[in-house]
Order: sequence, then C-alpha cells, then structure tokens
Amino acid sequence: MDMGELVQYLNRMSSSISEIGDKTSSGLQDIETRLSNLDSTLTMTNVLLIVLIIVIALNTFLKWKNSKN
Repeated sequence: MDMGELVQYLNRMSSSISEIGDKTSSGLQDIETRLSNLDSTLTMTNVLLIVLIIVIALNTFLKWKNSKN
C-alpha cells in the first residue's frame, strides 16, 4: 500500500466517522422532539385524570349526602 492509498483510506475513514456523528445528531434531535411531544401528552393526560378524580369524588359525596336525607 503506497502513501496515496493510505491517504485515501484515512480520508474515507474520516468521512465515515463524520457521517456517523451527523446521523447520531439527527437521531437525537428526532428523539428529543418525540420526548417533548410525549411530555405534553402526559401532562394533558394527568390533567384529565385529576378532573376525573374530582368528578368521581364529587359524585360520591353527592350520592352520600342524598342517601342521608
């Protein structure tokens, strides 16, 4: 292997390493976007769950109060 082939080999290897970094960065940005969307969805789900718990508690209290009368 002469010096020219070695330089070409090292340039291709350097290019491949650079591509891996770019792909990893792109993948991490996609994951971050998905996690952000999931976080918003979970926040909305928690709010709805709290509202449901309040409605059930209120319904139970009103049933108990009506059965007392």
